Amino acid sequence: YKCVVENSMEEFDQWLDSSIHKYGHTAFNFVGAASSSVQYAGPTLQSAGLRSVERGDCKFGCVTIPERHTKKGNEDENMIRKSEFGAEWFITQGIFAAGPLVTMLNSYGDKCKQRGMVPKKVVLTFAPCGRAKTMTFIKWLGMHVPEEVQQRILTAENPVKESMDVLCEILKEVLLHTGGSGVPLGINVESLSIFKEEIDGAHELFQKLQAILLNSTGSPWSVRWFYVSRPLRRAESIDETHAADALVKALAQVEAHKHAEEAAKQSTTVARCPSSCSTSCVLAATVLVALSFVAGRYSTK
Repeated sequence: YKCVVENSMEEFDQWLDSSIHKYGHTAFNFVGAASSSVQYAGPTLQSAGLRSVERGDCKFGCVTIPERHTKKGNEDENMIRKSEFGAEWFITQGIFAAGPLVTMLNSYGDKCKQRGMVPKKVVLTFAPCGRAKTMTFIKWLGMHVPEEVQQRILTAENPVKESMDVLCEILKEVLLHTGGSGVPLGINVESLSIFKEEIDGAHELFQKLQAILLNSTGSPWSVRWFYVSRPLRRAESIDETHAADALVKALAQVEAHKHAEEAAKQSTTVARCPSSCSTSCVLAATVLVALSFVAGRYSTK
């Protein structure tokens, strides 16, 4: 995330140079001014977005807030306006209610259809919560938590697990009521505290939400993990980063081709997980998720 209005355009450019060439980052979430009534030293969100497009060495997305659409009814227009100056995706704040999100996604999808536009992906953010202190922080950050949801979580015998159940139910409801919107969706899970149970819950929650989202496609899928024995470190240069990305893409293409050949021979092949768990994995896969340490960089594709 980068708030673009704090510094001059020159300083913004310097920040991009450092982020891209020193640290290997090429995707950013840009945030604009908190209030339109305040004068800031830096560029507007639109100016910063256009500058990144002009550079051509990075991509950016923007934040979208479903509750803002409920209040003002124009978040769909904001999303279209931001995509017109280069936003490639949108990411929500933490979601604890399905209704506002369903309304916003359907409105955005309808507007895009009316204007002959392809909707950008909307990444849905979820965060497990297991303590009143974390809930207070969540609400301080501006996330909308209905009172009944808060009470259900905090009065449960296991609040973290209950919050995970609530968030899985919300995603299922969103998918049920936005299937015809045409808006592609992604998943983001955040841990908002140093509370171990919430941190562990974030990992488990992502796996659950990922399965719900992939199951909604109606096609077989599998998740395959690749471990390469190298220490975790950042790429030292942008060339190394590009090389890592190219290797991961090549790996994914090889695996996809192999799976296509297997699927052609046998309509559905079922095999046990290599960890000898009791779960059966359908390997006539249409989805490949690879986790690799390639060229010394942690990469997910």
